Amino acid sequence: MSSYRAGAPTLNRIRAMHESARWALKGAPHQDAADPDHRVIPPGSQGVDGPIAVYDFADAPSVCYTECYGGGRVVEARDEVADLVMVIGMIRASALSPGDSAELMRKIRSEIRDR
Repeated sequence: MSSYRAGAPTLNRIRAMHESARWALKGAPHQDAADPDHRVIPPGSQGVDGPIAVYDFADAPSVCYTECYGGGRVVEARDEVADLVMVIGMIRASALSPGDSAELMRKIRSEIRDR
C-alpha cells in the first residue's frame, strides 16, 4: 500500500474512524499464504475471501453471512457456522492491539506521498 498514492485518503478516513470513540480497529499482521506455519485462516475454509458477519438470535440458531469474489451467501449449517466463528476467533487472536494497529496505520500513511 505504501506505493499506492490513491490509498492515502482512504487511510486517512480509516485513521479518523480509529481515533473516534465509536470504532475499535485492529489490523492483522501480514501473512504469507504460502507458509502454512503463518496462516491464520485454515486452508479450505469456504467463503472467507471477504467479510464475515455472525448473527446471533435469542430464539433461533446463529447464522453467518460471508462475501467472496463473485457474491455472498448466508450460512445456516451449524458446522459451517461453527467453522466461521472459529475463523473469526483466530483472526481476532492474531490481530494487533488497537494501539499497535494505530501505529501501523501511521507508519503506512507516512510512506504514502500526498498528491
